[in-house]
Amino acid sequence: MSRYVDYSPEQTPVGRCVVLPGRRYTADGPLLLFATHTALARGWSVRQVWWEAPPAGTTRAVQDEIAWVGDQLDDAVDGYDGRVLVVAKSLGSLAAARAASRGYEAAWLTPLLTEPELAATLLAYPARQLSVIGSSDPCLDADVFAALPGERLLVPGDHVLGVPGGPVAMVASHDQFVRHFDSWLGAH
Repeated sequence: MSRYVDYSPEQTPVGRCVVLPGRRYTADGPLLLFATHTALARGWSVRQVWWEAPPAGTTRAVQDEIAWVGDQLDDAVDGYDGRVLVVAKSLGSLAAARAASRGYEAAWLTPLLTEPELAATLLAYPARQLSVIGSSDPCLDADVFAALPGERLLVPGDHVLGVPGGPVAMVASHDQFVRHFDSWLGAH
């Protein structure tokens, strides 16, 4: 069961930003919290998706997870016919095939680049995309990342942009993301 938390900018929205979380990384985690407020500041209405994702390591096939996450995206957009931006963290990045089929712009935060089906989708993504990942993220495939179309940002950190023993470095990685995301949003 999913629920939504909606935010509206003070002006007429430029579109809807749908925020898809990770498996255990909710919409109030630092990356998604900062993404929400950055999109709001750039005039987007924001719909955060809060879900109970299936636990990791279940027998669920990747194709089933791709379909489930895609359905979550469809449900969050249902009835909205304006411009859509997807901001997805980790598990949420499995919505890429569905987002691509609809031509949605997207910001993929720590995408699962080691998952071949997702990598293939991102390598051929038909709309504007930004991909952000930590240099020590176990989901980083450096060759895939280097070949991604659109903008890319590699920052110090792991799968949540954490830097063990380095809280200042962790804040700096998040700062780099926010500045890059804000600039990327402002460019179009």
